[in-house]
Amino acid sequence: MKALISKLEKNSYVRSIALLALVLGAFITIGTFVRGIGGYLSEDVFVSRNISKQLEHLSAGQSIDYFKKYLGPQILQREVGAKMSESVFYYKGAYIQALVDKSNNEAVYWAVTYCEPLVLNRPVFSMGRYVAAKDVLKPGAGTTILAPRLILNKSTFTDFLKDERGELHEFISGATANSYAYEAVYLGNPSAYQTLLVGVNDICPSSSDLDDHLDADPMWLESGEKPTEDAIKRFREGVRINTYGETAPFMGEEVVKLLNAVHSDKLEEPYLNFGVDRIRVRYFPDR
Repeated sequence: MKALISKLEKNSYVRSIALLALVLGAFITIGTFVRGIGGYLSEDVFVSRNISKQLEHLSAGQSIDYFKKYLGPQILQREVGAKMSESVFYYKGAYIQALVDKSNNEAVYWAVTYCEPLVLNRPVFSMGRYVAAKDVLKPGAGTTILAPRLILNKSTFTDFLKDERGELHEFISGATANSYAYEAVYLGNPSAYQTLLVGVNDICPSSSDLDDHLDADPMWLESGEKPTEDAIKRFREGVRINTYGETAPFMGEEVVKLLNAVHSDKLEEPYLNFGVDRIRVRYFPDR
């Protein structure tokens, strides 16, 4: 046996094969290590990039089961009238809210709130470079209607919506109730008949921007007084967006109606918070 081993050790082909096996083993070990480090960096270091990649898969109109595939199980669920329910997900620090049609499990609206800078390549309309026929010959025709991306906690209303404006809804609480501000924009065919909602939810520290713009909220003005155009302009230019939402086609009116009902005196009227309800999740441990 020893003689056979000695003979094999002297064989150049055997030595070459052994060396090749050693090199391949080293590469496999290094490759496994690199993949492990890459996965760790993606999942736990470059968190915002990971969140952004997951959200790129999601769209209003999809089944809520598809949301669960990328976000995991919901952490909260609430009935929103007879037809709808609200599901809340928590993914690596991001809160995702979905309004679900109970008849077919379709997410007719969803919104994400995140408290650090987060790049969202939204919206993903198929006609993002739409040009109206009357504008074809105008200088600059063909530029995108909205900014090509939104950076939560950095972009302001004006940064993202550019020249577009929707109706501004705000409630700056002076007590423990949720504060919020959002603008709903519907662009018809260019927006694939979806409604966009961008604004501020007070689950994040960036909501402190609202305190600098009390003159844009009628509640803080004299009875019957309305915010001036200058106050609204300063608000839109100075308040950072931390929440982005979008509806399924033609669902904007119904979703905005639910959002407007959040302070209704009718206790049985269905309502929806803009973004996750801070009061419902504030006692949850960090996941």
